[in-house]
Amino acid sequence: MSKYSNEFKLMVVKEWLSGGTMGTPALAKKYTISSPALLAQWRDEYLITGSIGSKNNKFYSPDFKITVLNYLKTHSLSEAACHFAIFPSTTIANWLRAYRIFGYTGLKPKPKGRPPTMGRKRIHPLTPAQQELADLKQENYQLKMKVAILEKLKALVDQRTEKNKRQ
Repeated sequence: MSKYSNEFKLMVVKEWLSGGTMGTPALAKKYTISSPALLAQWRDEYLITGSIGSKNNKFYSPDFKITVLNYLKTHSLSEAACHFAIFPSTTIANWLRAYRIFGYTGLKPKPKGRPPTMGRKRIHPLTPAQQELADLKQENYQLKMKVAILEKLKALVDQRTEKNKRQ
């Protein structure tokens, strides 16, 4: 959340544009704005886009971000923001920081929201009847395995005894 509302920013910019005798330092002092440069940023945004503080989040491709960062090599941050109509200019500074740390992959969009929970097994407590059924199924499985092992063992023993009889 910003310190100043969009309505307040628009009111101050319109007062400055109305051609009053006050300059940006005087207006900043009158409305207790932290710096005149901030007022100049609001003015530039209003003059270029026609509004202040657009509520829709725009999507910028990584290639476009690279273009803006290349432009930034020969121009200032505020000039790049005005040239490409990207406000606030801190957006470009964030891209630059991400590019310096992560390279091109830092400019790719990140997935939004929480990770999906599909595929996770949720453990629900079993009722006594369900627990008894599960125990019986487990015991049945173990007994089937024992029978299979004993059958294989019997087949091996029979095979050896038959081999010994032939000799």
